Amino acid sequence: YTMKKACSVLVCFVLGTALFARKATVSIGAGKNWKEKMASQCAVWLEDADGNYVRTLYVTQRASKRNWIFGPKAGRPESLPVWYHAAHYESAKGAPLNSDVDAVTAATPKGGVAFTVEIGDGTYVIKAEFNTSFDYNEFYTKKNSGVNGQPSVVYEAKIPSGADGEIALSLTGTGSEDGSDGTIYTDVSKLTTAKTIVDKVIVTIR
Repeated sequence: YTMKKACSVLVCFVLGTALFARKATVSIGAGKNWKEKMASQCAVWLEDADGNYVRTLYVTQRASKRNWIFGPKAGRPESLPVWYHAAHYESAKGAPLNSDVDAVTAATPKGGVAFTVEIGDGTYVIKAEFNTSFDYNEFYTKKNSGVNGQPSVVYEAKIPSGADGEIALSLTGTGSEDGSDGTIYTDVSKLTTAKTIVDKVIVTIR
């Protein structure tokens, strides 16, 4: 019995180690429109090869805690709508916090973001969503887009099994303007300054 138990523990340890065999360092370079005072919001998460949410790697505190200045009771689901829906995360104020998310929150930093996490050796898609409030242009005006201005922007890249080295995330679209769904809208032709919230997003696999 003791031998069986010891073997079981060893197998669990080996499997657990294999599941987290790679380290991923995510580097987000702040662009011209990255605003600390305006609290640019950011979420980074993993999905599997079939598009199923795996886990959140990083999210700014305000988006996670729903700590919006003069924000409505329902929160601001339009701030990071793709992440909110992917993570099945309730954005309304007063809702229970998701413990999976609560452990990876941080205040909006001045010069971008850099962090390292462990990931498994499967194939993943890494996604990053960004938003800056009051980011108006001639298409997204204060009158037709409220506090948000231009919608959130979403970057993503595939992390193949066994990948090693740098992988750059590319702009793939925007979140919904009102936060009502988690769809990524591929038309970015009306965006201007939203494209410069970040300068680059790179994940380095080791």
